[in-house]
Amino acid sequence: MRINLMIEGQESVTWQQWVALARATQDAGLEGLFRSDHYQSVQSRTERSSLDAWVTLGALGAITERIRLGTMVSPASFRHPSVLAKGVVTADHISGGRIELGFGAGWHRL
Repeated sequence: MRINLMIEGQESVTWQQWVALARATQDAGLEGLFRSDHYQSVQSRTERSSLDAWVTLGALGAITERIRLGTMVSPASFRHPSVLAKGVVTADHISGGRIELGFGAGWHRL
């Protein structure tokens, strides 16, 4: 069985918390760490913020050695396809080939 951790990053997860989550994921022997690719709280909490998913994943790729990293799911409407592809490939190179792209339509009902 392969077990991963998935975090809703748009609920004000800080960079220091991402680093701690990645290290804990790796130390616990989990397969990978995945995050949402949202810009707004899914709980409609306007005071909450989000770091960019792909910038965060690229940075985590540089400071981890083993875990897979990726999104669940990057919405097609957020970035031009070529910009998303370049960001994902860059993060994959930084991580040594440990990136997973979850890609989909995305949605948010107001």
